[in-house]
Amino acid sequence: MNMLYDFSSELLQARQRKGVTQEQIAFSLDISQATYNAWECGHRLCPYKHIVALISYFDDEQFTRSMLRILLSLQHNMAGLNKKTTAELKTYYMKLKAVLADECTEWLKTLEK
Repeated sequence: MNMLYDFSSELLQARQRKGVTQEQIAFSLDISQATYNAWECGHRLCPYKHIVALISYFDDEQFTRSMLRILLSLQHNMAGLNKKTTAELKTYYMKLKAVLADECTEWLKTLEK
C-alpha cells in the first residue's frame, strides 16, 4: 500500500465529489493553496490535525473510512509494530480503538455545550 498515493487520490476524489476548489479548502483550513496542492498531488502527507479537519470538512463516509485506514497504517508503521506477534497487535489495536472511542465521546460533549 502506497499511503501517499492513497491519501492524495482519496483527497482528490473527495474534493471532486464535494465540488469545491483547492483554494476553497485551503481557505477553510487556514493553509496556503500550495500546501493543499502538495497534499493532493502526492508530494506530502498532511499532519494528523489537518487529516481530522479534512474529515470534518468533507463529511464524506468513504473519505473518512479511507483516512482512518491511513491513520492506522501510519500509527502501525510509526510504532514499529511489524515485529510484534499477532496477539500483541490485536491487544494494541483494541487499546487504540478504546482511545479513539474515548476521544470521540469527549469531542461530542464539546458539541453539546
